Amino acid sequence: MQPAGAQRCGSAASAPARPCSARRSPSAASSSSPANVRRQQRRRAAPPSRTAAATVEAAPARATPDANQRSREGTYEAALVEQQATKADPEQPALADALPPFDPAADTADVAIVGAGPAGLALAAELAGQGLSVALVSLESKFVNNYGVWLDEFKDLGLTHTLDSVWDDAVCYFKEQQLVRVGRPYGRVCRRRLRQHLLDRCAAAGVRFVEAEVETASSAADAQAAELRLTDGRTVRCRLPVLASGVAAGKLLRYEDGVPPVAAQTAYGIEAEVEGYADNYPADAMLFMDFRRHHTGLYDGTAGRQQPGKSQHGGNGLWGTEGEVPSFLYAMPLGGNRVFLEETCLVARPPMPFATLKRRLERRCKALGIKIGELHEEEWSYIPVGGPLPLPDQPAAAFGAAASLVHPATGYSITRSLREAPAVARAVRVALDEQPSSAAAVRFVWEALWTQERRRQTSFQVFGMELLCQLDTAATADFFTTFFRLPASFWRGFLASKLSSVDLLSFAMLTWVLAPPNIKAKLVTHFLTDPSGRYMLDAYTGKNREQWEQPGSSSSSSSGSSSDGSGSSAAQLPAAAAGMLALQQLVQAAAERAA
Repeated sequence: MQPAGAQRCGSAASAPARPCSARRSPSAASSSSPANVRRQQRRRAAPPSRTAAATVEAAPARATPDANQRSREGTYEAALVEQQATKADPEQPALADALPPFDPAADTADVAIVGAGPAGLALAAELAGQGLSVALVSLESKFVNNYGVWLDEFKDLGLTHTLDSVWDDAVCYFKEQQLVRVGRPYGRVCRRRLRQHLLDRCAAAGVRFVEAEVETASSAADAQAAELRLTDGRTVRCRLPVLASGVAAGKLLRYEDGVPPVAAQTAYGIEAEVEGYADNYPADAMLFMDFRRHHTGLYDGTAGRQQPGKSQHGGNGLWGTEGEVPSFLYAMPLGGNRVFLEETCLVARPPMPFATLKRRLERRCKALGIKIGELHEEEWSYIPVGGPLPLPDQPAAAFGAAASLVHPATGYSITRSLREAPAVARAVRVALDEQPSSAAAVRFVWEALWTQERRRQTSFQVFGMELLCQLDTAATADFFTTFFRLPASFWRGFLASKLSSVDLLSFAMLTWVLAPPNIKAKLVTHFLTDPSGRYMLDAYTGKNREQWEQPGSSSSSSSGSSSDGSGSSAAQLPAAAAGMLALQQLVQAAAERAA
C-alpha cells in the first residue's frame, strides 16, 4: 500500500513518490517468473478445508541472515525492484546542487547519515536544526514511488502542502455489492514537493552532502570517532553514523535470532488515461481495497453484474480458491480520465511475482469494463515486512526502513518516520552529550528506538502479518470486514503504529468478539500453533530480553515508553502476559489429553 524500493547503501532510503505532473516512464519488460516460482504461490498439498488456513507454501519458522537479506532486497524480483528505485526525474534537483559539499578529507561531522530518502532527509534536518554538524552520504537519487497517506496524519506533521491530490473519503469492497466507507480523508504525496520541502529544511539548517556509496561502518568502544568507509576508498569520520539507506542497510546490521522470517508486500501499478472507472467506483473517493475476486473467471465487462451468493462459479465466486493468495485493487482517481491503478498483495511469503500482479490487474480491469488508454507510468512496489529486529550492538545506528520501522502488517512507514524524526534526533543529541564513546552512543540510540515496549508492539504486528499470510481470499474478506467494524481509534491506531502493547491486546479481544466463527477459530489456532504466537508471547513476558540487554545497559531499567509516546502500564503488562501464557498452556494441555 506504500511502495518502497531496495536501495544501495548510500542511495535514497525508501524509493518515494510520483511527480506532480507525471510523465511517461521508459518502457520496461514485464517480470517473467519461472514456473516453479508461480507454483510456489499455490498450496502443494491437497486443498484444505474451508476452516483451514490456506495460502502460499508454508515457510520455515526461521531463516538464515543471508536468506532474510535476499528477501529484503527483492529475491527473484530484484531486477525490477532496482529499476523502480533508480528511475530518473530531471525536474527534481540534484543533491549536489541543493546542499553544500562535505569534504571527507578535511572535515569530521557530529553525525553522518547514509541515505537521502524521506527518513534520511527528515532526520538530517532535525539534527542540524539542533546545532549538530551533519554529513549526508548518498549516491544521487530521486523520490520515485507513489505514497498514499491519511490526511489527518499529514496535517499533524504540517505537510499538507506536499500533497497533490486529496479525497474526502476512502472506500473498500470485501464482498460483492458491499461498499464500506472508511470515513477518513486520504491524500497522495507529490514526490517533488516533499523532496523539495525536506531539502530546503536541510539546506537552511546547514546539512552538507558527499556523493558516495558506503562499504562498511564502524564505531569504537574506546574512542569518540566512528568511520564510514566508502567504495571509492575515502573515509567519512563522525561521532555517530546513522544508516537510513533502506533495506540495503541490512548487509551492515546484526539481527535477533529465532524469529519468523521476512515476508513482502508486492504491487504492480500503472497511472493511465482510462475509460469506465467511474462506472464502477465513486469518483470522489479513493479506493483503498477491493478484494472482490474479479481477476479471473469472469467475462469482460460482467464484474459489475455479480450478485452476492449468485456467481456462476459458486457462492461468491470463491469456489476452489482455498489455496489462492489474495490480492486487491488500490486506486486513486486523479481528475478527468486519469487514474492510478495498483494490484497489491498485502503480504506473502514467498512474494507474489510482479507478473502475477500485472496479469491480475489486466484481467480485473477487463472484467470491470475499464479500458486502459495512454500509459503515463508503471510502478513495481516491493516492501519487505516483518522478520527479525536489529540488535543494539551495531557498527551504526539506523532510522526509517533501515531500522525496521515499516509496519509489518500494512507496509506503511513514511508517516511514521517523519513523525518520529524529532524524537530520534533528541536521542542522538543526548547520546553524543552523555555517552563516552561512539559505540556507546550507537547502542544508546538503538535502545531509545527499540524499547521493550516498542518490541512488544512490533511482535503483535508480526503476529497479525503472519495471520494474513495464512488467510485465503474468503477469510481475508471476513477479517477486514471485522477490522473496519472496530472503533476508529483502534483501527486508526493500529495502522499508524500508535497503540500501546496493552491497547493492542484490547484491540485483539474486541476483534475476536466481533469476528465471525471462522475468524475466531483462526485467531486462536494461529496464536497456539504459529511461531509468531510464541514470538509475541516472549516479547510480552520479556523472555526475549537476553538478546537485547547487557548488565548495566540503559534498557535494563527502561520504563518501556517509546519515542512516539505509546507507553503502557507496568502494572497491566505482567497480568496480560501471564493471561496469554496461561491460555496457551491450557489449550495445549487439553490438546495433548485429547490426543
